[in-house]
Amino acid sequence: MWTWIRSRVWELLRPSELCSRVFLGLAVFCCLGGGWGVAEEQVERGQPNVLLDSAGNVLSVPQKVILLNPKIDNHHISSRTEGVVRDYLVANPDLKEVKVRLNQGALFGDIKSLVKNKKVEWYWRIFPGIPVTIYSSLTGRLLGGDHYNPFTNTVHLYSDDPAVALHELGHAKDFERNTSKGLYAVGRILPPVALSQEHAATDHAVDYLKQNKDEAGELKAYNTLYPAYGTYLGSYSGVPYGNVVGAGVGHVAGAWKRHEQKVGYEVMKNAKVVGEPVIELDSVGQSLVRNDRETQELLYGAFNNKNNVEIVTNRDKE
Repeated sequence: MWTWIRSRVWELLRPSELCSRVFLGLAVFCCLGGGWGVAEEQVERGQPNVLLDSAGNVLSVPQKVILLNPKIDNHHISSRTEGVVRDYLVANPDLKEVKVRLNQGALFGDIKSLVKNKKVEWYWRIFPGIPVTIYSSLTGRLLGGDHYNPFTNTVHLYSDDPAVALHELGHAKDFERNTSKGLYAVGRILPPVALSQEHAATDHAVDYLKQNKDEAGELKAYNTLYPAYGTYLGSYSGVPYGNVVGAGVGHVAGAWKRHEQKVGYEVMKNAKVVGEPVIELDSVGQSLVRNDRETQELLYGAFNNKNNVEIVTNRDKE
């Protein structure tokens, strides 16, 4: 009898059997919740809830203060931010399977995504995938916390800030390029891996703004993304209130970077291009100063080291 019981227990707990039973149970759970076979929009918005959203907005005051940004976890995503998200997804067709939830808690939907996401190995989706997904789905609508869940391949947004949205989409882009997504996700428990992922996501966001020549958006992004990165650095430093200290350092770094870029853009507006490529020559073969769109785009590329040109300002000519 005891032998039979042990054999049955082992059969039930075999990895292959356990995997199929767990995901079968999750599939049944989602079917009971409805909508398993219903086509979904890639970007979905949660239904407004004045009480819940107001409470979440108040609870996020510390984050707002640390980042000096009232839009952080304000639980009200504007159409402008949603537009930025949709434009990014159109520009990155490799992210066609990424789900984006705007201030939405959808436990059934997230578990369905967890079951369907074959890009992450099944054992990582069971653990830590299941507890991570359930916790974020149940608490996000109140506690906020913009993030990308690699186990469900879903971006959750609660802040009305385009830079934050692009940063989280940058995480999805970063994971899409990684061949071992489950291991990469779990590796985040190591500070160097987490910092590397945050750095990559911020780079993706800033590069996208540069490519789209969104000067105002880029300059504003430094005010939020650099302090946010600083909170990670500070929290891993071990010093008291490390996240606050780190955010302060990030604010300084972000302000410096913003100033540097702003000065550079001002230089471009009053510059001429010499060397190769030459924009236009006058009768004696001298390059002319031009302020048309073509020249500005070339100068923009030069400032971001994308063209082999030299920029000379009017002051330099004197």
